Parts: sequence; C-alpha cells; structure tokens
Amino acid sequence: MRIPLIAVVPGLLAGFIVAGAAPASATTDTATSATSTPTALTKNKLYRSGMAREVACSPTEPRKGSVASIKLYLQYVAKCNDILWTRQFKAVGLQFSRPRIVIMTTGTKSPCGTLTSWSWAHYCPDSRTIYVRLLKSQVKDPFPLILAKTIAHEYAHHVQQRSGIIPTYWSTYSRTRNATARSQMSHRLEQQAECFAGVFLRATEEYLPVDRREYDYVVDWASKHATDKIHGSGRNQAWWLERGFNSASPGSCNTWAAPNARVT
Repeated sequence: MRIPLIAVVPGLLAGFIVAGAAPASATTDTATSATSTPTALTKNKLYRSGMAREVACSPTEPRKGSVASIKLYLQYVAKCNDILWTRQFKAVGLQFSRPRIVIMTTGTKSPCGTLTSWSWAHYCPDSRTIYVRLLKSQVKDPFPLILAKTIAHEYAHHVQQRSGIIPTYWSTYSRTRNATARSQMSHRLEQQAECFAGVFLRATEEYLPVDRREYDYVVDWASKHATDKIHGSGRNQAWWLERGFNSASPGSCNTWAAPNARVT
C-alpha cells in the first residue's frame, strides 16, 4: 500500500457551483426537520433504486508524471459512474444522461468558478459539466483512489441534478434567509454526494480496485482534517462516505431526513 500525503491532503474536498448565481455550496440552506423539507429531497425516487450491482470497472492505473494516463483514468472512472447510475435511474423509471468532463492542467477558472489546490474539482449544474484541474503534485505522484473518489463525488452532484435534488435544493435556498439553515443544507448536499461516492466505490471495489487499507486511511484522514464550512465536519463527511460504501445503496444516502447533528 502506498499513501502519498502530498496527493491526499489537497485531494479530498470537491465542490458544487451554481453558475450565474451565488454558489449554492457557499450560501445554502435547509429546513430544520424532514417534515418541512420538500419530498423531492426526503423521498426522492432514487432512494428506492435498490442496491448497486457490481460494476466491472478496471481502468489502467495512472503513471507517475503522465498527464495523458491520468486523464484516461479519470475519463474511464466517469464511464464506470455512467454504468452505475444509468442502472439506478432505470430501476425507478427516471431518465438519465451523462455529464461532460473537462480536465485541465493549466488555469484555475471554469465557467462557474475558481478551482483551487484545496478544491480542485467541481460540478456546474447549468452546463452539467464536471471540471477538474490536475495539480502538479497529482501528476508527479497520482493516488488512484483519491482521483476516483473525487470524480465519484462530482458525478454524484450530477446525479443530484438529474434526480431533481439540486433544482429543489436551489429553490428552497432562494426562499430562506436564515444563515444557519443555509449552512445545514449545504452540508446535506455535500455529504449526500460523499455517500453516493461511497456507493460507487463499493460497486467497483473488486475491479477498480479499492484497497481497504488505503480506503480506511482516506476515511480516517477526512474524519480528522476535512472540516470546512461548505461540506461540514470531517467526522460527518467520513460517516456518510462509510454509510454509502457499507450499504451499496442510494437509499442509505438520504441526508435530508437525517438529524442536524449528523450533518453539522
């Protein structure tokens, strides 16, 4: 097992941006109880899509110093997400379409925000596009599990968009003025994306593959160090990632019905 800290530390957080408006992840909200939260969030059809079946996803591991091999790896992982989420949507009669993937090695700007060394990937709902900025440290020593988890997290935001979660989220945000409620909703959105990413990692565990020691290290690091205003506490981020991984089911990722303490 290899765990290059230089790749792990800046690589665990990902983002969500609403183009043309205040970033939803920075100024979002939530109702304080499941009973006052829209059913598109608490009772989404996607939660009834069942356990994710295995996805035979076996991308070639990226090579140190090779931008081309890292791009191919990320694109392959995105295709594996295509397979998983197309199945889940079909199971409950929802229509699905794939997001676009844009991978950059220079510049920090996307059409809907700035990519940083700490948050080097984000999803833009308006264009349904995932933007990734490869860092020099990642090119020098790529860590496949972090790369795969990041794409899975951003892909999860697209899943939220296509299932109606993000549109409902934004509509609810625009009607709410309470800063604490907005912060809680941001956490629910991001921690649900972590949970969906966990579902993906479990579905591809044998093929990606997911090394359990590396996975445990990532979970432990997130729990101790990943706290921020947008995503919430590292402890809860890790909890939801684990919940998705252990259950292999989107139904376990209903952060919108969880108590506030679980999404702080």
